[in-house]
Amino acid sequence: MESATFKQPIFVRDDGYGVQKIGCIMDAIEFLEEWSVERRGLLHAAASDACYTAYDGRKSVEAANKAFTAWARRVGVIEDVPAAPPWMTGPKISKPDHILESEG
Repeated sequence: MESATFKQPIFVRDDGYGVQKIGCIMDAIEFLEEWSVERRGLLHAAASDACYTAYDGRKSVEAANKAFTAWARRVGVIEDVPAAPPWMTGPKISKPDHILESEG
């Protein structure tokens, strides 16, 4: 089975939790399962089916990602979170104690 992680995470707005990061199939399934039954529809069913079949390995992770994203856009919960600049996500430096010890 291929990795269940999405190439790019999706950020969605949830009334109870603010903004959530959906980074894998299981995150998408959990979000879809928590969606109110009264607000579900055909697109929700299609997104759920795509995620479950990708989780089982019968469909690609990319297909699940596309289906979930389409559903999230349609219901208006998708959040466009800007990518962090490279200087914020670059390699981490050593702990300050380690630097001081090597100087002394």
